[in-house]
Amino acid sequence: MQLIRDSAIVLKRLDYSESSQILAVFTPLHGKISLIAKGARRSTKKRFSSGVELLEAGEVVFSVREIGQEALATMTEWKTSRTFLGLRERLDRLNAAQYAADITAQLTDNWDKHAVVYASLYDTLEDLSQGAAVLSAVVAYQRTLLGETGVLPQLDRCVSCGHTLNETRDIYFSSFDGGLLCRDCEPARVEKRLTAITRSARHDGMFATDADVAGAFDLFNYHISHLIGRAPAAHAFLLDYARRMRAARR
Repeated sequence: MQLIRDSAIVLKRLDYSESSQILAVFTPLHGKISLIAKGARRSTKKRFSSGVELLEAGEVVFSVREIGQEALATMTEWKTSRTFLGLRERLDRLNAAQYAADITAQLTDNWDKHAVVYASLYDTLEDLSQGAAVLSAVVAYQRTLLGETGVLPQLDRCVSCGHTLNETRDIYFSSFDGGLLCRDCEPARVEKRLTAITRSARHDGMFATDADVAGAFDLFNYHISHLIGRAPAAHAFLLDYARRMRAARR
């Protein structure tokens, strides 16, 4: 059995028994890992710190027979390094953090290393904890996660014919096809929807207004929901948040 040490962020937590937990953590060197933490809920100071909490960062030690092969490794040590306490101070921050954790868990595979995703997730949780604009932080993370996992949609031209799209309204998006559709290609597609993402956001990722941010979140959330086969955690709260941002600018 190998003993492996890495940094980690807790994405999911399930109480497995009176004393143990099942965890999904994301690490910079080994990607997403599923762990069983035996005795975590009745831990000692030497091994765990009174259980492992969701959305905290720390140093993890786990044992595994062969890296990349086992579905469930065994956690032998956990030391919390950052709790992101500011996330618990406001409901919008907590919902945004839970959303980010869920889409990370769903769009990454066990043992598939994504150091950039880990750094971006850590920074997103830190920014949210410190009071950053909630939806802007989430959209930036959505874009990074989609890009690093190879499923960022094509937003500057028609994904079917390659025609450059300079229109600012009535543009369709297809998650199945992986991008925007021009008016000539759109009628042949069954899965599609009108998108409110602006030209500047499509071409260079710049958001001039809150409405731009809301439109980008709506599109990326739709795409992610299609990719994972369900709506992410806390998506309803954030969609309502985005609608209120649009309404405030009218």
